[in-house]
Amino acid sequence: MAFLNPAAFYLIGAIPIVIALHFLKLRRQRYVVPSIMLWRASAEDQKANVPFQRLRNLLLPILQSLLLLVIIVSVARPALRIPGIVHGKIIFIVDNSASMLSKEMGETRLALAKQEVLKHINQVSASGGIMIMATDSPKPYIQQAFTTDKDKLQRAVQNIVPTHAAGELTSVFDQAKRYVDSSQDQIFFISDSFENLPDTSVPNKIAIGEAAENIGIVQFNVERIADQYTILARIQNWTDTEREINIALELEGGTAIDEKTLTLAPKEVKSVLFSINAEGLEGVAVSLHLLNADDFDLDNRVWAILNPKKQFRILLVSDRDQSLLIELLRSYGDRVELQTVSTDEFHGTGDADVIIFDGGIALQQNFLNVPGTESIIVINSRRELPFVVEPSIEIVTTLVSVIKEDRTHPIMQDVSIIGLQVKESVHRELPLWGNSLIESEKGALVWLGTEANKQFLVFEFDAFNPEISDFLFTIPDAPIFVYQCLEWLEAGTVPIKLLTLQKDKAGQIFRTGEQLKIDIPTLERSTIQVKKPDSSMIELDSEVFTETDQIGVYSVFAGDSLFERFAVNLLDASESALSFPTTESSIEKQVNEKDLIQPLTREIWQWTALFAVCLLLCEWWFYHRS
Repeated sequence: MAFLNPAAFYLIGAIPIVIALHFLKLRRQRYVVPSIMLWRASAEDQKANVPFQRLRNLLLPILQSLLLLVIIVSVARPALRIPGIVHGKIIFIVDNSASMLSKEMGETRLALAKQEVLKHINQVSASGGIMIMATDSPKPYIQQAFTTDKDKLQRAVQNIVPTHAAGELTSVFDQAKRYVDSSQDQIFFISDSFENLPDTSVPNKIAIGEAAENIGIVQFNVERIADQYTILARIQNWTDTEREINIALELEGGTAIDEKTLTLAPKEVKSVLFSINAEGLEGVAVSLHLLNADDFDLDNRVWAILNPKKQFRILLVSDRDQSLLIELLRSYGDRVELQTVSTDEFHGTGDADVIIFDGGIALQQNFLNVPGTESIIVINSRRELPFVVEPSIEIVTTLVSVIKEDRTHPIMQDVSIIGLQVKESVHRELPLWGNSLIESEKGALVWLGTEANKQFLVFEFDAFNPEISDFLFTIPDAPIFVYQCLEWLEAGTVPIKLLTLQKDKAGQIFRTGEQLKIDIPTLERSTIQVKKPDSSMIELDSEVFTETDQIGVYSVFAGDSLFERFAVNLLDASESALSFPTTESSIEKQVNEKDLIQPLTREIWQWTALFAVCLLLCEWWFYHRS
């Protein structure tokens, strides 16, 4: 119940006055008379009018006080709130991404979002039922299917679990749209940020959160160089004031290694570099921790596994003197172990991480059946490739130029060879799993793909022959391109890697929400389990692991044996920025509530006034009866 005129309750102060009137009555003067027989009635009346004597009859003042109270309540205009009715279905999508764990006034934004949804559930009824969905949960993201049972809806809202993953809204909105089949159906999105929505015309936005202050880690890399581990982190300050940040480097178990202090101006990003001796630390987890408290804890700490130095074995199969290519491969790093063989010496052994076939030789081998080899590079193959089902190939002997590049692929980052001219190339129809990286007007010049757990990179021209193209003399783009090709292929040789494209060379460092592929040798496979940072165990039915929804260190077990460990961190600047809804979004929220789910208000002062009349009649009857 609500009161439309609550100021009327100030009149309650008049009730004590009514009570006092029954105590404060006039005294009468005393007279001496010869007899009291005629004055007995007067004596009784005198006794009743002595102020502050004990009341012998309480019913009359109680009725009068109650009458006054009911009149005051009527003036306050009491009203009942009746849930609004939507003639259709309602879908509430609750954002439970990482940024919703930022704290405001001691509560997380997710807790505030749940309170907002519960309030709307109590205020509205939908003839087609209400559904509860969460942005970061297994498909189809449904926490509670359509129902009108408010107890089930409330339990579903309370059971939404927080996650450390960044928000991915396209898929959940697509799922929600499938259940919208009339113009009366409504979708409500409850979040702290409405940026980068896939379709802003679909959800009615309900804003959660205010401005928050945060300083977080947005980049973290660990690399072994000789006998040292080099640890690089980038720290960003999203506040409006200069901050001094204390940064601690620790080994698992809490052993402190080093500590540094960094001063960050407002909105500034700075790098911090640590270097530690690698001796005795192989396989150990290391963490970087910001010691300063802020509104968001998830980006204040990152982890990495100090993996042992692994040789990157490259086998070059060539009958030509490829000195330029050999020097380029060796300059990739001291971890490269390069071996060159001729066509006659190659027998299909799989003891290399990458096999490079130069000039299209040895193509009688079925690459899909080469054991132990994860990656294969083919340079200038003028024959049909065994791993490509193709009707025919075309030898292009006219001069062609590079006209298109796939700028979204990690290999093409910071690289551009637009305009490169090639005198002779091969044109073939790419397989369905093939992706073109560099194209000419005649077709793909460089393409790649993954098939049968092997990675393929194909150059359709003789990239390392100066008579065919000046690719090698395109400095620094050509060397960087080759290094990034090797980096992409090397990433595919590790036992745990991204299911999609490798985005960086951080090794066993991944981001929350990413899907991973775990390659366990067949001989070691039994029951595969993953231990999450909260110590819960997940048993895998396949090689794909999707539950990277917590920051920290994960452990992979094959049977009872530890197979590998990897680290998962947030490292997402958009989540760490802690965006909050704008004034425009708040206004839109109020409009949505008013037009769509505002509860009805029905005044009931008429009933209280009728009750007051009944009390008045009772008081009149009792007074005259006495």
